[in-house]
Amino acid sequence: MAMEGDYQSSAHGAPLILFGIPDQEAGVMRHVVEIPKLSSLILKHNLNAPLAGLDTIPRANWPPVPIVFWSFRIMVGLGFAMLALGLLSLLARWRGKLYDWKWLHRAALVMGPSGLVAVIAGWVTTEAGRQPFTVYGLLRTVQSASPLAAPAVASSLAAFAIVYFTVFGFGAFYILRLMSHAPGRDEKGPLIDAPQRAAGLTPMQERP
Repeated sequence: MAMEGDYQSSAHGAPLILFGIPDQEAGVMRHVVEIPKLSSLILKHNLNAPLAGLDTIPRANWPPVPIVFWSFRIMVGLGFAMLALGLLSLLARWRGKLYDWKWLHRAALVMGPSGLVAVIAGWVTTEAGRQPFTVYGLLRTVQSASPLAAPAVASSLAAFAIVYFTVFGFGAFYILRLMSHAPGRDEKGPLIDAPQRAAGLTPMQERP
């Protein structure tokens, strides 16, 4: 419900809301761009199937719809962008321009962080979508908070942030350095005559 932005129930087919501005206080979607009855077709395989909205749930149990609504669309939008980049790469290979198409290389560079952003957006969708519950219907988040002082939480969060940003920073620097050189047709492949080894396997010695 929150991902789709369905504040109101639909008795005769729910639309698929592509974009809009969720108004949490009023319980409505404003400036909606939607496809009529497509949500019912996707979820119930019936154009006229009824779908329940957030108006069937007590307002105290509503998740933060604006966060869930937009994080889900960021995740899905990046997924379609990855698919488009793959199809564009396939077209470039078919036309023999995979190594020469600079706009494709620039698009691939821009799309570099998209996987991480999509994963984070999916995580936000999951975690924010189950609020205000830690265990849906059984344990509310406010009841499961640990009795820790703010300095203890802040210090552990700072330590995690420093470690992660250090590791990610070095990794990003190394990847960008590798990507600074455009691929070429004259790159050397593996040496065919050299001994080949696989992980965990030792090749047999040749018999005289």
